[in-house]
Amino acid sequence: MASPRTNAPSTTTGSDALLYLLFGILGAAITFGSLAWLTGNLTNVLVGSGTWAPFRVTEALLHPEVLWPSLSTSMLMVGARVVPALFTVALVVTAAVLWVRWRAGSKSGLARKADLAPLLDKEIVAKAKSLRPPLGGRESKRGPAR
Repeated sequence: MASPRTNAPSTTTGSDALLYLLFGILGAAITFGSLAWLTGNLTNVLVGSGTWAPFRVTEALLHPEVLWPSLSTSMLMVGARVVPALFTVALVVTAAVLWVRWRAGSKSGLARKADLAPLLDKEIVAKAKSLRPPLGGRESKRGPAR
């Protein structure tokens, strides 16, 4: 039998912010490494020897000159550091914006049913009756008073 879920937070501080931060850092590191390998290979194909290096994220991050020896230092810097860093920052910012919007809930700007309820006939008649009790038995343009 499964234990019932509670609304209690799973950490002692009352939020999972540290856990989300750790997963975010890990995801950003994996993304940066993969993008470094991909853009390093693309740079090598375009301006280097044209060979495609095997998938070695650690080598792409720590020693890109081992994977792409024919590339100059400036091309290695651009292809395996600057471009993947820009892509990673763009992805992290996009993910953060989407996460904040998701946590804030749907803010489409359109009125919900609960927002429109006070404007409907039933609510208007009830409000009029509460403000002027003698109107309780009178007919209105909207129909008989209820």
